[in-house]
Amino acid sequence: MCDIRDERSLTVCDVAVARYRTVLGQRLGESVTFTHTDYKPTLIECHDESRLTEFRAIVRELMEES
Repeated sequence: MCDIRDERSLTVCDVAVARYRTVLGQRLGESVTFTHTDYKPTLIECHDESRLTEFRAIVRELMEES
């Protein structure tokens, strides 16, 4: 389960986070961060303003795959 928080961040459940980490990490590198908190979904944020459009497109792709 994924919840989009705003244009630059979303939370992803533990079941899906490995896929998001792999794809976003490969395509956006250090533009994204992953913050894990025990017993809560992982927060994924894009910190590079110039890559937000690409970030949103990748997130849409990943959500459609699920």
